[in-house]
Amino acid sequence: MRNQKIAIIGAGIAGLTIANKLAAKNEVIIFDKSRGIGGRMATRRVENYHFDHGAQFFTAKSDEFKEFCQTAYQQGIIDIWDARFCEIVDNKITRKWQFNNEENPHYVALPQMNNLCKFMAKNLDLRLKEQISKIDFRNQKWALKTIEDKVFSDFDYVILAIPSHQALNLLPENFKYLQIIKDVQMLPCFSLMLGFKEDLDLDFDAALVKESVISWISVNSSKKSRPENFSMLINSSNDWAKENLEDDLELIQQKLLKQLQKIIDFDQNKIDYVNIHRWRYANAKLREAEKSLFDQNLNLALCGDYFISGRVENAFLSALDLHKKILK
Repeated sequence: MRNQKIAIIGAGIAGLTIANKLAAKNEVIIFDKSRGIGGRMATRRVENYHFDHGAQFFTAKSDEFKEFCQTAYQQGIIDIWDARFCEIVDNKITRKWQFNNEENPHYVALPQMNNLCKFMAKNLDLRLKEQISKIDFRNQKWALKTIEDKVFSDFDYVILAIPSHQALNLLPENFKYLQIIKDVQMLPCFSLMLGFKEDLDLDFDAALVKESVISWISVNSSKKSRPENFSMLINSSNDWAKENLEDDLELIQQKLLKQLQKIIDFDQNKIDYVNIHRWRYANAKLREAEKSLFDQNLNLALCGDYFISGRVENAFLSALDLHKKILK
């Protein structure tokens, strides 16, 4: 495949991976509605704190992603998070262990999560702050229209590397695999960000929480290249977020703080910064079906972590799977 004009919508891991695979021999343009790249590879920087309020870390199980991570590691783009890990059940620590970073490294990007995406985006044609509202297929060519009525045209292929619910707003009714995308269930999450005036005396850096409205607690400042000011990231459970998705964020924030105090004894007066983010499409349950979709009649394709499950590596693998399908 060469000399094709390709539009990719979404500048997260999946979109950037497929872009790099295709850009050498084709004209590839990536569109993203945000002002920066990365999607859920996100870090909130404010005052003296950093919060990785999207992906907390990532691991590599496949040979392809291991090789990719090794390259990024050698170039200083990512490093290993040597976290003290624990499991909390019914507000009590039940198990403790250290991340096994010899056999299964837990990586973070430096100094913030989307730096891995910036590394991947080198030499790619990125069009940021361009929210595509419609795609139109006529005479074997695609045209893209933004919410501001800007039009980008004459594309041979369109690839949607965005959450399934967002993709549905763009897919035409004659897309061959439309029902598959309609059946995908992505799960929401609330991410609570806390910066403290002084360190909390905790005996863990990351915790998986069960039987609670909270599912995850991490000391973000324990990661390398982050500001030393004590910061924490708390994720709600997906099920609780789904039940409370449209509630006022201030109310959600107070509920999560109240629940956190049942797990960790701290004085709210020592909180220096607090914020919350609502992720409508944060995660996806494990699927054992197609890892990507490609409609050859329309030259329209989709990839993303939701095809497999909500992990960074799965976004990468979905894009590799799509690349193979397109080359066929």
